Amino acid sequence: MFRKVFYIITILFINHLSASAQHGYTLTGTIQDAQSKEPLSFATIQLQATNKTWYGALSDQNGRYSFTKLAAGEYTATVSYLGYDKLTKTFSISQNTTLSFQLTSSAMALNEVVITASESKGLTSASKIDRRAMEHLQPTSFTDLLELLPGGKSVDPNMGNVNLIKIREAGNTSETIASLGVGFVVDGMTVNTDANLQYLQGTNQGDKESVSKGVDMRTLSTDNIESVEIIRGIPSVEYGNLTGGLVNIKRKSSASPLTARFKADQVSKLFSAGKGWAISGTNVLNLDLSYLDSKVDPRDSRENYKRITASARLNTNYKAKIGHIDWRINADYTGSFDNVKRDKDITVKEDSYKSTYDKMTLGGEWVLKRPEHSFLRQLRANASISQELSQIKERKSVSLDRPTGIPNSTEQGEADGLYLPYSYVANVLVDGKPFYANAKIIGDFAFNWMKSSHTLKVGAEWNFSKNFGDGQVYDTTRPLNTSSTTRPRSYNDIPARQDVSVYAEEQMKLPLGKHELFLSAGIRANSLLGLSGDYAIQGKIYLDPRFNLKWQLPALGANEDWLIDISAGIGWLSKLPTTAQLYPDARYVDVVQLNYYHNNADYRRINMMTYKWDNTNYDLEPARNQKWEVRLNVAHKGNLFSVTYFQERMNNAFRDISYYRTLAYKKYDTSSINSSELTGPPALEGLAYAEDTLINAYKMAGNGTRVRKQGVEFTFSSQRIKQLKTRFTVTGAWLKTTYSNSMPEYKESSIILNGEQLQYVGLYDWESGSTNEVFNTNVTADTYLNRIGMAFSVTAQCTWYTASQSLWNNGTPVSYVDKGGKVHLFTEADATDVQLQHLVNKYADDYFDRKVVPFEMGINLKATKEIGKYMQLSLFVNRLLNVAPIYHRGTREVKRIYNPYFGMEANLRF
Repeated sequence: MFRKVFYIITILFINHLSASAQHGYTLTGTIQDAQSKEPLSFATIQLQATNKTWYGALSDQNGRYSFTKLAAGEYTATVSYLGYDKLTKTFSISQNTTLSFQLTSSAMALNEVVITASESKGLTSASKIDRRAMEHLQPTSFTDLLELLPGGKSVDPNMGNVNLIKIREAGNTSETIASLGVGFVVDGMTVNTDANLQYLQGTNQGDKESVSKGVDMRTLSTDNIESVEIIRGIPSVEYGNLTGGLVNIKRKSSASPLTARFKADQVSKLFSAGKGWAISGTNVLNLDLSYLDSKVDPRDSRENYKRITASARLNTNYKAKIGHIDWRINADYTGSFDNVKRDKDITVKEDSYKSTYDKMTLGGEWVLKRPEHSFLRQLRANASISQELSQIKERKSVSLDRPTGIPNSTEQGEADGLYLPYSYVANVLVDGKPFYANAKIIGDFAFNWMKSSHTLKVGAEWNFSKNFGDGQVYDTTRPLNTSSTTRPRSYNDIPARQDVSVYAEEQMKLPLGKHELFLSAGIRANSLLGLSGDYAIQGKIYLDPRFNLKWQLPALGANEDWLIDISAGIGWLSKLPTTAQLYPDARYVDVVQLNYYHNNADYRRINMMTYKWDNTNYDLEPARNQKWEVRLNVAHKGNLFSVTYFQERMNNAFRDISYYRTLAYKKYDTSSINSSELTGPPALEGLAYAEDTLINAYKMAGNGTRVRKQGVEFTFSSQRIKQLKTRFTVTGAWLKTTYSNSMPEYKESSIILNGEQLQYVGLYDWESGSTNEVFNTNVTADTYLNRIGMAFSVTAQCTWYTASQSLWNNGTPVSYVDKGGKVHLFTEADATDVQLQHLVNKYADDYFDRKVVPFEMGINLKATKEIGKYMQLSLFVNRLLNVAPIYHRGTREVKRIYNPYFGMEANLRF
């Protein structure tokens, strides 16, 4: 509280010091994109009076600018923004004046063709990727765009597995929060995946599943995207339910000619078409369609991935008495088919796996824009609903090498089981019907106070998700996995999940002489609705405060052509638990009490004690991340440089946490059974037994992962060298990521002694995990030859080193639990005990050594050629040349062999 009061007093004091008598006139207005009417944040505007006096300013995050104390007279304004033609306008001031500027995109201007991501000029670190860069990159899906981020590298398409996003990640990690914590927004509407429950237990298709992992980027087509902003730093409080970055996608919304795209590479073929019609003045209808067919392995036709997307978007705007109104309505369809067929020559039956995904979305947005002098500047409301129809069908031939029994009960207690045949075919259907609804309302209010200008953003968001599917449907007597710990469950029985958020944020621009400060300070409150009182999260509100500050220094140098600004930000971000984490499957453990197998099937009997319990973690809470960063931007004559240092700290990321239970059961003695006297299965009555206990370790969703991230990201972009028609861009990042346990962990040993599994569970209290580091740079030379309509680029992608190291531990548990449930401290003597010694983890001598992979470099080539007025041909070759020296790991020699990956495409415009 003291810090907040101190902050307010400081700002008021600065305003007081900088205030002076307001002589002269004011000039205010907005700077916008001429076509989309989107505000251009941090555009540069310079005024020159007739007496040669210069004034300079930057627009704020909403494209607003202001000048004060201007004398009456004639002025010339020059407005510039990266990627747009400069605009010069002369006008007179004799009173307070409002003047707006609309800049035209200069995609064809030689010095402004940008075919890589550009660093945002906003308050936080972000990468902006426009249509031109996407066309030159020639992506198959959204996954390919990540190559353009600092530290990103090109990767070969892998449509056989789910494609998950990871931002500011060093090394490959299986931690779900890495991708689940990244938010996706399309045309202002949140993409929700929290009700996804499509998974199969006991299958080898886990890489195709994205339950509680976030958005599968394979489903996102890039052909209808106008621009993408990937926020790596601290986003506005308008965006929530995330812990990492934000992907903000804006699709085409303007009139455009009919375009068609044909792409083919080594594993896939893609076709897309789209057009934007101007209808009755201000109305624009955009239609587009795309189809992708990808072979996971071109040598094997039995596994492929197919995707269809279609979209219709209607945009209209008109003037009303209350202001300017924009309407947008969109209807979208995405369908994907993931198929795997196994060779029937090597299986009893033809095994297969098929995953289908159909998603229909209907959404709309209504925007009211008010005049510049109004207190309410903008009111925006949007809503969307989407229905997914997802199915997984797996057919698998199962062969057993010994008599195997399975339970035949779904309730807790003793019951006879069934013996499985030695060979059978299992068929499983997972039917999911997630339904999502989203609604938002946001108001932007603006006012000036003394020399400062303020914009207040206030909003609320509601999300609803419910899965109406039939769930996992299969014959329990022919299971896919004979050791399954679940039973079929209808997803429709799972309660709906709702979350609501409210937020407020102030953005302030404060001139201090020739300096300018931009401040964004906001807070978001998040809460889950409709949970039972058993949940600790029920009724709680989680606050995410976020702050960003930018200091724009005065222009330096003899010609005042050095522009420098310094930014800093800190913020807290929360990700609420998903449906799968809040409502997991009940857990079943089936303990065999009697297993009497007779050659005569009529005399066999297997008896089991089934335990069933609710595997819900009612203490589950949102994962929370603290992020902070500092950034330096320097611009000089079209040369741009940016460097960012960041840190992230999360102590309660989601992971499965281990627990244990002791399970009592009977051990029947079959030695007294006289098989020659049997006329049916042996009776349990009168059969001798001994009471025993089994200790079972199991997992449930929890907050047990500690995450530490730090790194340096940098971007340099030169002006285009006129003689060479070439621009040089250098991007890179040094990233370090540590994942570790933040809670003790119970583990059972897999050792079998005297025919039985070791009946002890150890408790390990250490930071098991690993630290990964990577240092990547990309150096791109892109050349644009306007005369012949050709652009090409050569990129050297260098990985200077990657390193990984397991966090040290001594392998010894702090305590252990026996099958009676009693807890014992683990002593030095226990480490040599015949049984307890197996609870001590043994490691190779070099297990904790830091493992380093040295330098490697790949050369990528991309080229685009305009052919006449209607055609554009493009090609790309990744790893056209690769440098990867042999290195040694211990006494082992490691060779790295990489093959080129290439493709081409044709784009038609009519």
